[in-house]
Amino acid sequence: MTYCPDCGVEIGDSPVCPLCGAKNPRQAVQPIECAEKPEHDAPYFLADAKTQETFTAQEKRKIVWEVLSVAFLVATIALFSINLLLSGSLTWSLIPVASFIFLWMLSSAILMLDKHRILRSAILFADAPLFLFALSLITGNPAWSLQLAIPLAVFSETALAFLYIMIVRARRKGLNIIAYTLIAIAILCLGIEIFVDLYIHGIIWLGWSAILAIALFPIAAFLMYLHYRVATSTNLHRLFRL
Repeated sequence: MTYCPDCGVEIGDSPVCPLCGAKNPRQAVQPIECAEKPEHDAPYFLADAKTQETFTAQEKRKIVWEVLSVAFLVATIALFSINLLLSGSLTWSLIPVASFIFLWMLSSAILMLDKHRILRSAILFADAPLFLFALSLITGNPAWSLQLAIPLAVFSETALAFLYIMIVRARRKGLNIIAYTLIAIAILCLGIEIFVDLYIHGIIWLGWSAILAIALFPIAAFLMYLHYRVATSTNLHRLFRL
């Protein structure tokens, strides 16, 4: 029931009090109708929210791969067109297009071959050497890629692969991961100087990489000692015979 705020008479749904003429307090305050909120505040990149929820992880990767493929294709056509328009032949545009192909191969292996690990690993391993060889063919001098760039790339990828395997297979991760990384850096630097010396001088003359390795190997050995000897012992008195 609604009563008049001035005289207290019951007024029900009347807009004003029939006795004193005061306004009905409920009729004076009109409810504010909320504007209908749009279902989506902003457009989504792939689809609306309801559709996004129905996408599986594989479907989302496929959509991203397709978008990247179309973007690389559009950029390639634009570069070729500009190069042909300005030079009348394909020259400088081959280098960025080779980079696009390199990135497309990487994205394809990562996004589309998650269930084929061996094939994905093979593509990821061969991608950089193939890219370097393509660049050497574009520049008209494949010697530097065959004698220096490709061997160095293969050696670097092999060292990183072994580091990854050691980290993954480690049952307990701690200081040993830092030690593995330091050893990989030392070996990688030694390999870089060896390949560069063979390419430039034809002989191996270790300098800066040997100094770096001498500095890193003892640190890695000390970290391995701390990890596998000290950190795993539950009784330091028994360990050090105190």
